[in-house]
Amino acid sequence: MLNRKKIIDQLLPVSKYGYYYRLVEVEDAEFILSLRNNEKLARFINKTSNKLEEQINWIKEYKKREEKGEDFYFICLTADMKTKLGLNRIYDIESNSCEIGSWLFSSKSGQDKAILGDLFCRSIAFEALNLKICRIAVRKKNKPVLRYTKSFNPKLVFEDELSFNFELKYNEYKEQRDKLLNILGYE
Repeated sequence: MLNRKKIIDQLLPVSKYGYYYRLVEVEDAEFILSLRNNEKLARFINKTSNKLEEQINWIKEYKKREEKGEDFYFICLTADMKTKLGLNRIYDIESNSCEIGSWLFSSKSGQDKAILGDLFCRSIAFEALNLKICRIAVRKKNKPVLRYTKSFNPKLVFEDELSFNFELKYNEYKEQRDKLLNILGYE
């Protein structure tokens, strides 16, 4: 069986696209809460307690899933590692697929960094972990993220009252990734 945790440990921490990526640690709890409880940023995500101890406990439980290769929560920082910019996550990993989410970047970081963080996360799922499908749930009212997600031409699998649920395969991802990186001046 593929040891996903070992693969991630060999890759991270890493500098990519001019930023620094590593796995989330307990000391990131306050930053995570600052994003998840920001009224503007949290409009389209599940509610999170504002209690630091609860976030710390959630991270400790996440670290157990990380050890099993079931969940990877990434933090993006400036190249000098002094400023935390945002978060991405690969979770609900199955034999050949995963969910991509927890995509949340500081409004001060800029849209390009959020896009690069997402591209980084998806490249880990597809290229490092060799997963074939990324599942993505997007709230219907989150028009900017919905437009961005649709730019990859994912397959709409189902929808409910709140969200569209898509599946994205590597070829569609890679084609759009290459276009976006070119627009953003990378690769």
